[in-house]
Amino acid sequence: MIRRLLRLRHIRTELRAGHSTMQAQQEATDRMRADLIATVSHEFRTPLTGIRGAALTLLKHGDRLDKNDRDRLLMAILDQQERLSRMLENMLVAARATEVDPAASAEVDAVAAEVAMLAAAGRTGSPGVSVVVTAGTTARIERQALHQVLANLVDNALTHGAPGSVPLIAGGEDEQGVWLTVSNEGRAVDLTCAGRLFEPFTQADSGATRSREGIGVGLYVVRRLVEVHGGSVQVHSDSGWVTVEVRLQAAGQAWQPRKSTIAG
Repeated sequence: MIRRLLRLRHIRTELRAGHSTMQAQQEATDRMRADLIATVSHEFRTPLTGIRGAALTLLKHGDRLDKNDRDRLLMAILDQQERLSRMLENMLVAARATEVDPAASAEVDAVAAEVAMLAAAGRTGSPGVSVVVTAGTTARIERQALHQVLANLVDNALTHGAPGSVPLIAGGEDEQGVWLTVSNEGRAVDLTCAGRLFEPFTQADSGATRSREGIGVGLYVVRRLVEVHGGSVQVHSDSGWVTVEVRLQAAGQAWQPRKSTIAG
């Protein structure tokens, strides 16, 4: 009888613990959903408003504007369209980055050069991007995933770096595998909170009055893609420079799956 009562008590305890866990997970999901709705509604509204304003100005007053003003408005439309495309692509990548091909590989120097070229061409007034990656460095990651990782890190560096500063992509291979860094001059990062930057819908400069726009999912996509491919991401801040370091397995290494710390 006593044994039965103890077993029933144990079952009740486990049920309560399971219910608490489910409730906590539901609350976390609800918070993420609320953050998503609030962030997306704000971040999408801003570029759409800019596109509409520029288009209406061209439609109503285009014949009275000189070529420079028309070109400026057209570039504003293209810039905002590109911003919307980046946000949508990041959200889609974050949703589907769950499985990878262990045999995949990518030439890091070629992808870095491509990302640098596109970043310089895709931003009006961009200072450009420097690339110092050892030729022949090959990482165990899908090429498109590596492109997305570097593109997001470079975009983040250009957005949050000091005005006129040139981000640097560096990389190579050591005894641990492939290393990659994207660095920029800018304000120091509080390293005690640096991990939060890689959570979805999180920004260093948050709130309605923040000075820079962004959906806060780009760095989350970086972390998700890197960890799914067996790597890791860290942030360093020193002497006026902020550096994001990515570690990946080298293409010649045996595949070592790494359990992602990202939920979802």
